[in-house]
Amino acid sequence: MPRPVTELGSYGDIGTKQKPDGSWRAWATFRGYDGKGKLVDAHGPTESKAKAELRKKLTARQKQYKGRARGKVTRDTRLSILMDMWLAEAQQDAGVDQQSYDRYQVEIDASTDKRAKRDTIKLRPALGNLRVWEADTGRLDEHIQALAAAGLIPKARRHKTILTGIMGLAVRYGALSENPVRETSRLRKRKTNPQIIDQERLVGLREQLREWLTGNEIPGTPAYTHGPKRDPLIVDIADLILGSGVRPGEALAASWDQFDLVSQPATFTVTATVVRLRGKGLYRQEWTKTAAGRRIVALPPFAVDMLKRLQDDPMHGRMSEVKALREVGGDVVEVDDKTPLVFPGRGGALRDPHNFNRTWRDARGTTYKDVTQYTFRRTVATLIAEGADAKTAAKQLGQSREAITERHYIASAELAPDSSAVLEKGLGRGPAAS
Repeated sequence: MPRPVTELGSYGDIGTKQKPDGSWRAWATFRGYDGKGKLVDAHGPTESKAKAELRKKLTARQKQYKGRARGKVTRDTRLSILMDMWLAEAQQDAGVDQQSYDRYQVEIDASTDKRAKRDTIKLRPALGNLRVWEADTGRLDEHIQALAAAGLIPKARRHKTILTGIMGLAVRYGALSENPVRETSRLRKRKTNPQIIDQERLVGLREQLREWLTGNEIPGTPAYTHGPKRDPLIVDIADLILGSGVRPGEALAASWDQFDLVSQPATFTVTATVVRLRGKGLYRQEWTKTAAGRRIVALPPFAVDMLKRLQDDPMHGRMSEVKALREVGGDVVEVDDKTPLVFPGRGGALRDPHNFNRTWRDARGTTYKDVTQYTFRRTVATLIAEGADAKTAAKQLGQSREAITERHYIASAELAPDSSAVLEKGLGRGPAAS
């Protein structure tokens, strides 16, 4: 029977031998994390003291190897330490942008903002004091399912994603043999058909938007009485999204040099988006959400007419002072820039997507409370898919995979192949009896 293999970071049997001078020598082979065995020995006046001295050396070597080759993650490491390590790795990962990192951190750490809800569930307060060996599949599944039971399905999905990465660190450093999050319950979601707006409702919405702009009362929104006047650019931004399928942030970041209104058809070259960096504010990010997001889209006449109307207004030819994120030599740098924004906010600044959405909710009222800017994107995708195909719709929306477009943006049932002739031949009644 073959000898069992010595585990990494451990040692084999201890051997002893008395030396000619009466003292004792003890030895053992220690197997380091490089897989190689190395003889370690110690000496003492008696056999037991030589063994005790050897065990001290072996214990020190185990600590040395764990600290140097395996890191400080053990089964007794608290999850709060793993969370810090995982965030540090995410911050250095070129594939994780600043906005994604901020979202991860928001889900891990409790907010210090006095306005934040105190009962919001965060990972560090909820699980940070657990040790690695305590964070088994059952305990983590309990946390995820509690969020799902509370109706917080998107939050449960985010926590599961983060916990997968955190516990993956414990596996990588040898504290666990497998990731306990992998076996937690699936968060199933019923597939719903994407909601779009049809031509009849769109006509009604536009009529209501005109009423809103004049300051009149609409269902769910009282009449204008004081404060800043209602902003007509809200309607124009919606028209650009409806006429191109771009993301709201891409529309808000649009500058006049991205448009060619002379060519036939007129085009919009999508190259930037508006992002918010935690603790820093709004930036015009000079690249799109994904690589597929950098694209040129043709514009329909109604969007071109709107842009030309704005272009003829001297107020829309001014340069705006903006903070921008730019890629220089592979690094992201922050710069102060001057950009001729198409839809500047108050004072010519970048328009805040959150403020835009809040104003849009007032403008759509309760009659059209289901209509968001993503309703417009889904409408664009559905119309293009019906006129062409899902691949064309995905390119229009700036998405790298048409499966995502089909699942989340195209509101039409998939047409099955015509098998009526086969069914008639195999299952039909045959010629009618004479």
